[in-house]
Amino acid sequence: MKKTKSLVVMFFLLLLTIPMILQVSQIAPVTAAEDMPVYLKVYAEPNVVGVGQTVYISLFFTKPIPIVGAAGGASLYTGLTINLVKPDGSNQTYGPYTSDTTGGVGGIEFVPDTVGNYTVQAFYKGQTINGTVSGKVFTYNILPTQSEVTTFTVQTDPIPGNLMVPLPTEYWSRPIYATNYQWAQLGGNWWGLGKPSFTDTGGYDAQGNNFNPYTEAPNSPHIMWVKPTAFGGQVGLPISSDQESQYTSTSILYRQFEPVILNGIIYYKLYPNTPTTETSTETPGWAAVDLRTGKTLWTKNTSDTLDFAFVMQFHTVQEYGTQAFLVGSANSPGLFGVPRPEGYTWQLFDPMTGYFIANITNVPSTAAAGLVETEDDNAQGAVYIHTINGTYPNLTLTMWNSTLCLQGPTMSSVIRPSGNINYTRGYQWSKAIPSTINGVNITDLTNTLKNPPLSIAARTNDVILLRAYGETMDTFASEFGEGSEIECGFNAKTGELMWGPLNRTLPRHHEVSVLAAGDGYYVEHDKDTNIAYVFNLKTGAQVGSAIQLKGNALSTLSRGGAIAYDKCYIWDFGGYVNAIDLKTGKIAWTYEPRPAGYNTPYGIYPFWHFGSHSIADGKLFLSESRMYDPPLFSDAHKIVLNCTDGSLVWKVLGFYGREPSPIADGYLVAWNSYDCQIYTYGKGPTKMTVDAPKAGLQYGQSVVISGTITDISTGTTDDDRSARFPNGVAAVSEESMEAWMEYVYMQQPKPTNATGVPVELFVVDGNGNYRSIGTTTSTVEGYFSYNWVPDIPGPYMVYASFAGSESYWPSTAVTSFVVEGEPKPTTAPTPQPQTISEQYFLPSVAAIIIVIVIIGAIILLMLRRLPQLYFNDKK
Repeated sequence: MKKTKSLVVMFFLLLLTIPMILQVSQIAPVTAAEDMPVYLKVYAEPNVVGVGQTVYISLFFTKPIPIVGAAGGASLYTGLTINLVKPDGSNQTYGPYTSDTTGGVGGIEFVPDTVGNYTVQAFYKGQTINGTVSGKVFTYNILPTQSEVTTFTVQTDPIPGNLMVPLPTEYWSRPIYATNYQWAQLGGNWWGLGKPSFTDTGGYDAQGNNFNPYTEAPNSPHIMWVKPTAFGGQVGLPISSDQESQYTSTSILYRQFEPVILNGIIYYKLYPNTPTTETSTETPGWAAVDLRTGKTLWTKNTSDTLDFAFVMQFHTVQEYGTQAFLVGSANSPGLFGVPRPEGYTWQLFDPMTGYFIANITNVPSTAAAGLVETEDDNAQGAVYIHTINGTYPNLTLTMWNSTLCLQGPTMSSVIRPSGNINYTRGYQWSKAIPSTINGVNITDLTNTLKNPPLSIAARTNDVILLRAYGETMDTFASEFGEGSEIECGFNAKTGELMWGPLNRTLPRHHEVSVLAAGDGYYVEHDKDTNIAYVFNLKTGAQVGSAIQLKGNALSTLSRGGAIAYDKCYIWDFGGYVNAIDLKTGKIAWTYEPRPAGYNTPYGIYPFWHFGSHSIADGKLFLSESRMYDPPLFSDAHKIVLNCTDGSLVWKVLGFYGREPSPIADGYLVAWNSYDCQIYTYGKGPTKMTVDAPKAGLQYGQSVVISGTITDISTGTTDDDRSARFPNGVAAVSEESMEAWMEYVYMQQPKPTNATGVPVELFVVDGNGNYRSIGTTTSTVEGYFSYNWVPDIPGPYMVYASFAGSESYWPSTAVTSFVVEGEPKPTTAPTPQPQTISEQYFLPSVAAIIIVIVIIGAIILLMLRRLPQLYFNDKK
């Protein structure tokens, strides 16, 4: 009976499986396995190289593997090897390798160390693959194969490398030609990935140092152009003309100018002169302005906040290169806005046109504190954003990767962002944050004011610093600190805990802040005592001891700091700058404040601390200014210091404390509260003219060579400058530049001691000789002249040359003239005829003299023989 039941059950089970079997057979009929021959090639280049130079070896099949892609289970050729035979007969095996979807393997490098012939051969062991195509299951036995042997030769002498285009010695602009590889060092960008206090963007990156290591920076206060962003300066009567009646330009609640710079273009949001609210959506949109000329390239009608720019380098089997994006926020919370639990939305735009590309949704914060990847060749330009997620005690440190977000987890072979992309797609890793130290909870949830959880205190490309620093009383700016802090460091790339948590003792009720981080160090500063502490960012160990900074009473009101070139630069409201050597923990140099007399309420010029600094090209750019309250005091300057020794490089009039003054492509962009205009500083182009008489010049006459040398930066041709300087703005000496620029662009008095620039004159004469004939100096009208006497007749080409300076690029001009006539020959004097007496007397006298000389010689010889005869007689 049991057996019968079992048979019945089996029968019904078989009946149930029949439709399933039929369904499978209908969807994927199986074909018989088929042998598939393939053909493998190997290639080595360059075929002739020198010892120590790289040979690149590639191997590839004549066609991709059958059933590639997802349908074939992403099948690829595997188990590829290379056998390399050296001139001495020894073998070296490379591999195994796996091909890409095209069937190739590239980028295999070999550096030979011996002269001779080398052979290379590739081998494939074969494999069996299967996959489904058009509802059919295919199976292929890929047969083993090997390539032909290829040979390359190594010689003693190296072969020439890439033809390198030298760095420019004249004015240049974007785009940089793709094969001008060395020029990349000139083309730095300003990402806007840092958010200084009371701004939406404008900082370089999340490190907060506003340090752009990839660009030159101006060495003089030469101005390229100015451009207003709002009404600025004095209003005019009946509004009184004093230090607080100008059009508003120093409020932290007014957005004014917060730029990012990408590919030689400044992008910024346009703000109304008087916004209806702090976060008014009725804004004029965005502007794209050429960095070198100030020309508006496009504007975009949008209420989005401009957040940052970034580029993404990628290399797939389908395409390679770099793409660029602008990022804006569609629902930014503003300065004191309430965070949205549902997150925010970033919108991606094309930087060339302003065209909308895609949305990134569920963004936790629009304050993009991002770091730019610089080392990984496969991910350069990627933006990494580190955030803390979760609730205590289950907090995690998470890293978001822009490339991963846009390319997707499957790493698509093309980059085509569109539609809505969830921000979480870019999460690369998430690591647990310590919740205890020595078995004791870090956070007291009943009193988070005194014992807060760990939060991000500093971000660098190497280490993320976490810190828990409590307060003894609740204040707006954490002015009363607890007597200890807890810190730890995480690897910024992997998320691994590098050190800590460590508990450090601090002065209770003091305000101790992490002031700056970078170059493997971080610096904490006690505002109440003006004492700094240096720590190793990779170990947490303190470097040296407490450092008492130089300052005055005002130095304790506010301060800022930045790290670059192994130094931490700390500036303060007292006008001091102290540079700390991070390796020794000692003060390297100190800049002392400029005296102000009655120009300021302080007797000195203070430095503003809210991210108004920038660093590049070995120079620290600081702003003498203040925000919030009046007065808008006079004679404030942008101060530029040498990062090595603190010496003054240059300065220029202006109240530039509202934003960091970005630096890119060798130019500094600064917004001046004195007139609400953008000022762009950098080396400008010049124009030379030269003239000489065209006719009537005779040999022996002097020629007057004259001409002009003018500044042709775009700002010199705007409406104001064109009206004031109809003949052009003269190029002036470096010593005159500060006062001259203030006169030309800032309505300051014309300097009485300004001088022009040196102009050297060269000629090519009628004999084809090229030579310098002298140097002259131009006037403040841009005019020069030189008087010269040509030394041979014939045609002359005249070249007037200005060699350039820190403020100007060089320029030349050419003209010609002709010297007529021939040199007069030298005439020999006419001989005078002799008299009769001279004709007879002179020869007679000469004959008598000759006879006397002969007789004298004979007598002398006889006298010399007398002693010999005398001695002979004695014998």
